[in-house]
Amino acid sequence: MGVRVVCVAGELAEQAQVDDMLAQALQQAGQIDVVYNNAAIMTPFRENFFDIPAQDYRKSFEVNVISLARICHRLVPPMIARKWGRVINLTSGIQDQPELSAYSISKAAVDKLVRDFARKLAGTGVQMNLLDPGWLRTDLGGPRAPHDPSAVLPGALVPALLDDGVSGRFFRAQDYAGLSLAAALDKEHGK
Repeated sequence: MGVRVVCVAGELAEQAQVDDMLAQALQQAGQIDVVYNNAAIMTPFRENFFDIPAQDYRKSFEVNVISLARICHRLVPPMIARKWGRVINLTSGIQDQPELSAYSISKAAVDKLVRDFARKLAGTGVQMNLLDPGWLRTDLGGPRAPHDPSAVLPGALVPALLDDGVSGRFFRAQDYAGLSLAAALDKEHGK
Protein backbone atom coordinates (compact mmCIF):
# COMPACT_ATOMS: atom_id res chain seq x y z
CA MET A 1 0.00 0.00 0.00
CA GLY A 2 3.03 2.26 -0.15
CA VAL A 3 3.24 2.78 3.60
CA ARG A 4 6.62 2.50 5.27
CA VAL A 5 6.75 1.48 8.91
CA VAL A 6 9.84 1.74 11.09
CA CYS A 7 10.32 0.62 14.66
CA VAL A 8 12.34 2.62 17.18
CA ALA A 9 12.45 2.47 20.97
CA GLY A 10 13.31 4.75 23.84
CA GLU A 11 12.70 5.04 27.57
CA LEU A 12 10.08 7.78 27.82
CA ALA A 13 11.13 8.69 31.36
CA GLU A 14 14.52 9.78 29.95
CA GLN A 15 14.30 12.86 27.74
CA ALA A 16 17.63 12.18 26.04
CA GLN A 17 16.24 8.81 24.90
CA VAL A 18 13.04 10.48 23.68
CA ASP A 19 15.10 12.89 21.59
CA ASP A 20 17.25 10.03 20.25
CA MET A 21 14.15 7.95 19.46
CA LEU A 22 12.66 10.83 17.47
CA ALA A 23 15.92 11.43 15.59
CA GLN A 24 16.12 7.72 14.69
CA ALA A 25 12.49 7.65 13.56
CA LEU A 26 12.94 10.68 11.33
CA GLN A 27 16.23 9.38 9.95
CA GLN A 28 14.71 5.99 9.08
CA ALA A 29 11.28 7.17 7.91
CA GLY A 30 12.19 10.50 6.35
CA GLN A 31 8.87 11.98 7.40
CA ILE A 32 6.11 11.01 9.80
CA ASP A 33 2.51 11.69 8.83
CA VAL A 34 0.50 9.89 11.52
CA VAL A 35 1.40 9.71 15.20
CA TYR A 36 -0.33 7.65 17.87
CA ASN A 37 1.01 8.73 21.25
CA ASN A 38 0.01 5.55 23.04
CA ALA A 39 2.81 4.92 25.51
CA ALA A 40 1.95 5.59 29.13
CA ILE A 41 2.55 4.33 32.61
CA MET A 42 0.07 3.91 35.39
CA THR A 43 1.38 4.45 38.87
CA PRO A 44 0.23 2.06 41.59
CA PHE A 45 -3.32 2.08 42.95
CA ARG A 46 -2.95 3.90 46.28
CA GLU A 47 -5.58 2.86 48.79
CA ASN A 48 -4.67 5.85 50.96
CA PHE A 49 -5.03 8.50 48.26
CA PHE A 50 -4.19 11.30 50.68
CA ASP A 51 -0.69 9.86 50.91
CA ILE A 52 0.27 9.42 47.25
CA PRO A 53 4.02 10.00 46.99
CA ALA A 54 5.19 12.95 44.92
CA GLN A 55 7.33 10.53 42.90
CA ASP A 56 4.15 8.94 41.49
CA TYR A 57 3.15 12.33 40.05
CA ARG A 58 6.65 13.09 38.76
CA LYS A 59 7.01 9.73 37.00
CA SER A 60 3.51 9.89 35.52
CA PHE A 61 3.99 13.42 34.20
CA GLU A 62 7.45 12.69 32.80
CA VAL A 63 6.20 9.80 30.67
CA ASN A 64 2.54 10.62 30.06
CA VAL A 65 2.80 14.38 29.51
CA ILE A 66 6.31 15.72 29.01
CA SER A 67 7.48 13.03 26.59
CA LEU A 68 4.20 13.21 24.68
CA ALA A 69 4.54 16.99 24.40
CA ARG A 70 8.12 16.68 23.16
CA ILE A 71 7.02 14.19 20.52
CA CYS A 72 4.31 16.63 19.37
CA HIS A 73 6.70 19.59 19.41
CA ARG A 74 9.18 17.69 17.23
CA LEU A 75 6.79 16.08 14.74
CA VAL A 76 3.97 18.61 14.27
CA PRO A 77 5.98 21.51 12.70
CA PRO A 78 7.09 19.38 9.71
CA MET A 79 3.48 18.21 9.30
CA ILE A 80 2.35 21.85 9.21
CA ALA A 81 5.02 22.60 6.59
CA ARG A 82 3.68 19.69 4.47
CA LYS A 83 0.07 20.82 5.15
CA TRP A 84 -1.01 17.35 6.34
CA GLY A 85 -0.68 15.20 9.42
CA ARG A 86 -2.58 13.40 12.15
CA VAL A 87 -1.72 13.20 15.83
CA ILE A 88 -3.82 10.99 18.05
CA ASN A 89 -2.96 11.31 21.72
CA LEU A 90 -4.34 8.56 23.90
CA THR A 91 -6.14 9.67 27.01
CA SER A 92 -8.31 8.03 29.61
CA GLY A 93 -11.93 8.19 30.65
CA ILE A 94 -10.91 7.29 34.19
CA GLN A 95 -12.82 9.28 36.80
CA ASP A 96 -13.86 9.19 40.43
CA GLN A 97 -10.79 7.16 41.41
CA PRO A 98 -8.51 9.35 43.50
CA GLU A 99 -6.43 6.22 44.20
CA LEU A 100 -5.14 6.62 40.63
CA SER A 101 -4.90 10.40 40.62
CA ALA A 102 -1.24 10.55 39.52
CA TYR A 103 -2.25 8.76 36.32
CA SER A 104 -5.62 10.45 35.78
CA ILE A 105 -4.28 13.96 36.37
CA SER A 106 -1.51 13.33 33.84
CA LYS A 107 -4.13 12.30 31.28
CA ALA A 108 -6.13 15.47 32.06
CA ALA A 109 -2.97 17.42 31.22
CA VAL A 110 -2.79 15.62 27.87
CA ASP A 111 -6.42 16.63 27.22
CA LYS A 112 -5.54 20.28 27.93
CA LEU A 113 -2.47 20.14 25.68
CA VAL A 114 -4.57 18.86 22.76
CA ARG A 115 -7.30 21.45 23.27
CA ASP A 116 -4.72 24.25 23.38
CA PHE A 117 -3.08 22.99 20.17
CA ALA A 118 -6.45 22.76 18.39
CA ARG A 119 -6.84 26.48 17.71
CA LYS A 120 -3.29 26.80 16.42
CA LEU A 121 -3.76 23.88 14.03
CA ALA A 122 -6.94 25.21 12.40
CA GLY A 123 -6.42 25.58 8.66
CA THR A 124 -3.02 23.85 8.64
CA GLY A 125 -4.10 20.43 7.36
CA VAL A 126 -2.91 18.90 10.62
CA GLN A 127 -5.40 17.42 13.05
CA MET A 128 -4.66 16.56 16.68
CA ASN A 129 -7.29 14.72 18.68
CA LEU A 130 -7.79 12.56 21.75
CA LEU A 131 -8.62 8.88 21.84
CA ASP A 132 -9.86 6.94 24.85
CA PRO A 133 -9.40 3.26 23.99
CA GLY A 134 -11.43 2.11 26.98
CA TRP A 135 -10.29 -0.26 29.69
CA LEU A 136 -8.36 -2.98 27.86
CA ARG A 137 -6.74 -6.25 28.89
CA THR A 138 -3.16 -5.10 28.39
CA ASP A 139 -0.11 -4.84 30.63
CA LEU A 140 -1.44 -1.44 31.72
CA GLY A 141 -5.13 -2.39 32.03
CA GLY A 142 -4.59 -5.78 33.62
CA PRO A 143 -6.40 -9.10 33.21
CA ARG A 144 -9.70 -7.92 34.76
CA ALA A 145 -10.32 -5.25 32.13
CA PRO A 146 -13.58 -5.83 30.24
CA HIS A 147 -12.31 -5.27 26.68
CA ASP A 148 -9.90 -7.16 24.45
CA PRO A 149 -7.41 -4.83 22.70
CA SER A 150 -9.05 -5.65 19.36
CA ALA A 151 -12.16 -3.80 20.62
CA VAL A 152 -10.48 -0.48 19.79
CA LEU A 153 -10.83 -1.17 16.08
CA PRO A 154 -12.20 0.59 14.10
CA GLY A 155 -12.59 3.42 16.64
CA ALA A 156 -8.85 3.95 16.89
CA LEU A 157 -8.67 4.56 13.15
CA VAL A 158 -11.44 7.15 12.96
CA PRO A 159 -9.40 10.15 14.20
CA ALA A 160 -6.58 9.29 11.77
CA LEU A 161 -8.85 8.93 8.75
CA LEU A 162 -11.17 11.91 9.19
CA ASP A 163 -10.28 14.80 6.95
CA ASP A 164 -12.48 17.61 8.21
CA GLY A 165 -9.83 19.95 9.62
CA VAL A 166 -11.18 19.74 13.18
CA SER A 167 -8.81 19.26 16.10
CA GLY A 168 -9.33 18.99 19.84
CA ARG A 169 -12.01 16.31 19.75
CA PHE A 170 -12.42 13.41 22.16
CA PHE A 171 -13.09 10.01 20.60
CA ARG A 172 -14.12 6.91 22.56
CA ALA A 173 -12.96 3.85 20.62
CA GLN A 174 -15.63 1.73 22.29
CA ASP A 175 -18.35 3.90 20.68
CA TYR A 176 -17.43 2.23 17.37
CA ALA A 177 -16.97 -1.35 18.65
CA GLY A 178 -18.60 -3.89 16.38
CA LEU A 179 -18.87 -1.51 13.42
CA SER A 180 -17.03 -1.79 10.15
CA LEU A 181 -14.55 0.99 9.43
CA ALA A 182 -16.90 2.40 6.77
CA ALA A 183 -19.81 2.40 9.25
CA ALA A 184 -17.65 4.06 11.90
CA LEU A 185 -16.67 6.84 9.50
CA ASP A 186 -20.30 7.21 8.39
CA LYS A 187 -21.31 7.52 12.05
CA GLU A 188 -18.80 10.31 12.50
CA HIS A 189 -20.10 12.06 9.38
CA GLY A 190 -23.68 11.83 10.66
CA LYS A 191 -24.84 9.32 8.05
